[in-house]
Amino acid sequence: ETHARVLPPLPDAAALLPAAGLRVLDLTRVLAGPVATRTLALLGADVLRLDAPHLPELADQHADTGLGKRSATLDLAVERAAFEELLAAADVVVTGYRPGALDRFGLSPEALAERRPGLVVAQLSAWGGSGPWGGRRGFDSLVQAATGIATTEGSRGRPGALPAQALDHGTGYL
Repeated sequence: ETHARVLPPLPDAAALLPAAGLRVLDLTRVLAGPVATRTLALLGADVLRLDAPHLPELADQHADTGLGKRSATLDLAVERAAFEELLAAADVVVTGYRPGALDRFGLSPEALAERRPGLVVAQLSAWGGSGPWGGRRGFDSLVQAATGIATTEGSRGRPGALPAQALDHGTGYL
């Protein structure tokens, strides 16, 4: 006598990923934000990166941080209806510009939350949104210089740096 049972088919592997089904709008630039959204894409999220037509993503950076994402250009000053349509379907918006830089487009966290209750808004910036440096632009190398890492990593009066923009990559993974 044989005892066997037929198992149901396995679900699509992508459906098993922890962020499967999550729709993310990626409004980031230069490194920490694109690494964060690449991580979400690799975890199964549907990530759409939007760049301004006059400010395209650099090819080398796209090779590193574009994996698993869709990309498009969109002029936020002109193509508001197209953006609002994308926003209506999004679960998450990730921004990576200087605090306040996107406010003129109605993209402050408060404005986004008002239009889309339940929307998760993640903001990445070098210095945070408040404090004496809160409105400044910044990226890994500047943070290393401002915090003393460049001095610590340097030698004989010359600044040094952590390898591979480690602060931006670390921030993106967190």
